[in-house]
Amino acid sequence: MKIRFVWGGFCLALLLLPGACGKSDNLPPMQIQGVNVDIPQLSAEFVTAAPALQSRVTEGISRVRLHRYLQGMREFDEVLNSPGLNDKQKKLLTQVLGQLKEVVAKAPAQENQ
Repeated sequence: MKIRFVWGGFCLALLLLPGACGKSDNLPPMQIQGVNVDIPQLSAEFVTAAPALQSRVTEGISRVRLHRYLQGMREFDEVLNSPGLNDKQKKLLTQVLGQLKEVVAKAPAQENQ
């Protein structure tokens, strides 16, 4: 009985090992109006941020997913101008804002509210 338990645990660890070794930097971008937007990377970058920043980024992401691109951009811009961001977070927010500007240019007018 003990041997089966040990073998079962060992096999489970071997099955989970490849998933644990993946890099989170390789998250595929989200396609919006034919533009690649790095929303998954943005979300992953702010997982360890302060709760206030996390909630603002999450709110911006929600607005983008609801096709409220300008409202999402406002949220991201406010986060970008708040203190406590590291250089990688600032760079990623700036990149996503640029990508969303492309989306707004391509999106129909009623979705840009």
